[in-house]
Amino acid sequence: MIHLDDLVVVTHRPAHGEWARPGYLFVEPRRHVASLDLLDDDETVAFARAVRSSIGALRQVLEPAHVFTFVAGLSAAGIHLHQHIFTRPVSTARDVPWHDVDSPDAPRIPASGLDALCEELAAAMRG
Repeated sequence: MIHLDDLVVVTHRPAHGEWARPGYLFVEPRRHVASLDLLDDDETVAFARAVRSSIGALRQVLEPAHVFTFVAGLSAAGIHLHQHIFTRPVSTARDVPWHDVDSPDAPRIPASGLDALCEELAAAMRG
């Protein structure tokens, strides 16, 4: 967990096995809705602030070449809004598509280091 309040939650993508790809976050409203237009005004503001703070934290902690975002409204458990925020490391080869977050040259950290990274990102979000 990176951030949690009454309206939004920010988490890091879980590790896959023994390794994690650092710099892939999810921003979600606490209330389950299918799309951005279904958020109320307070949720919209909190969601936007969490996205902006997440991007800033990723830039500060990981110093990526780029930070990308996209919204998805489907999940395995049903319909739920997620804002995906992920980095493109400076070392990424130019021929790797922008959305290929798991390219072979993408940095990775041991799964055991993910909690420490989340704490660092949380501190950066708090400013």
